[in-house]
Amino acid sequence: MSNIHIFSEKSRKIIEPLVETVFTNPFLEERQILNRKILGDAYNYPNPAGASPNGSVRRSDNEIAIVQTCRDLVDKARKKIIAESIASQHPEYSLYEHLIYFLIYHDLSQSIDRFILKCIEKPENNLEWKDFTELQAYFNFYLKPDGTNLPTLYNPSELSAFFFQLRRAFFHTYTNLAGSSIAIMKLRARVWDSIFTHNMRRYFRSLHQRMNNIYTLITGPSGSGKDVIARCIGLSRFIPFDTTTRKFERNFMEAFYPINLSALSSTLIESELFGHRRGAFTGALQDKAGYFESTGRYGTVFLDEIGDTDPKIQVKLLRVLQSKEFQRLGDTKTINFEGKVMAATNIDLVKAIEQGNFREDFYYRLCADKIETPSLERILSGNTNEIENLIRFIAGKTAGADEIDELAEESLAYIKNHLPKSYSWPGNFRELEQCVRNIMVHGEYHPHANLQVAQTAVEKAQQAFTQGSYSLNKLIETYITQEYHRTPNMAEVGMRLKVDPRTIKKYLN
Repeated sequence: MSNIHIFSEKSRKIIEPLVETVFTNPFLEERQILNRKILGDAYNYPNPAGASPNGSVRRSDNEIAIVQTCRDLVDKARKKIIAESIASQHPEYSLYEHLIYFLIYHDLSQSIDRFILKCIEKPENNLEWKDFTELQAYFNFYLKPDGTNLPTLYNPSELSAFFFQLRRAFFHTYTNLAGSSIAIMKLRARVWDSIFTHNMRRYFRSLHQRMNNIYTLITGPSGSGKDVIARCIGLSRFIPFDTTTRKFERNFMEAFYPINLSALSSTLIESELFGHRRGAFTGALQDKAGYFESTGRYGTVFLDEIGDTDPKIQVKLLRVLQSKEFQRLGDTKTINFEGKVMAATNIDLVKAIEQGNFREDFYYRLCADKIETPSLERILSGNTNEIENLIRFIAGKTAGADEIDELAEESLAYIKNHLPKSYSWPGNFRELEQCVRNIMVHGEYHPHANLQVAQTAVEKAQQAFTQGSYSLNKLIETYITQEYHRTPNMAEVGMRLKVDPRTIKKYLN
């Protein structure tokens, strides 16, 4: 038995990198290296999967070829396992088993995508996943060959949950983080790690049930998509599957609870997060469950603008993160919090701690998993064609698939003819969105006057710097003026430039 091989030596050179792709971040270069090892000269580079206007994800040529290679390998292996009565103790059986998982996942990926879109369309419903029957048939055909009851790492229920999570994570990360620049690819990879960690084998073994204890902090400039990142992660969490009802425990769309802390009073924040008993305050006419109570084990509370939170609220939030317990307002009953917490801010929290505006212990509770969103200027600096990719993405979301080409062409022409070549987009991706929408509605876009002043200052400074006509003080004054117009808040500019706000005031013109 030990002398019988399931796979030839030549096949193993393909199989080993193929199995490794199961546990490799799809947005890292390592994934492409593995794909090249599998396909050899047939590898088609670059040819990434792309998002279609309706939100689904199409397969790349490389993916299609790899799946077919996998199918050929497992079909031959299955016949050999049956003919030779090879048991699961065989040293190559693990390779076969993982190839099956790879094949089932990719064969069902499009049906899972359709199910994801249905869940998005009907967030209030927990829909039945009818294609579970197909998954179970695959499982029995390949992993219970000829009626043999071989042990497996995962049962059909677990595979359903893992496949659904993997597909949601790819769907949300790829279709919502537009672009192909190095900065965007790094951001996608970072988001993927936040969902599955950098060690996906360990994640599938045990961590998938423990990620609610890992809190995520998202930082970056205003308008750079911190809320988008939060949704990508929050909507991609592990959710168990019940084979009896053929339903996941809940619709992922109703398991994400965002709250903008800067937009509400302290009382309203507490009511929304902790809930309240009837009569707890004026206007509390009935009992209400808060976000911390409603999330359940597989939900996520997203605390946006955490840097603007009142210190008293910070203390109460810290207690929840530390003890995983809370009480409704006006009640003494202790309730367990089982979900995950994410937070976002455009403020330098380290500086805020130094200035006494943010609790250090609260910060260290939040920063187990940190993600920084890049500015639009940084994204565009690495790829001259990236603005076209982003505009096409916005045009599709704004005007629909049929209008992408015309609106994108109109927007690109206007930007090229009316905005400075070195325009830095201080409002980041949010400003670019509004630019395209303004052009669609009015045929024009005019940046805020302060932003135009800042851009003019930059261009003058660049010219003066080249000519050597600026003194050091004038150069500093121009730079600080530009940064103040970008963010008209002396404290925030001071934190970003790592100087005292009084220095900012001194140089402001």
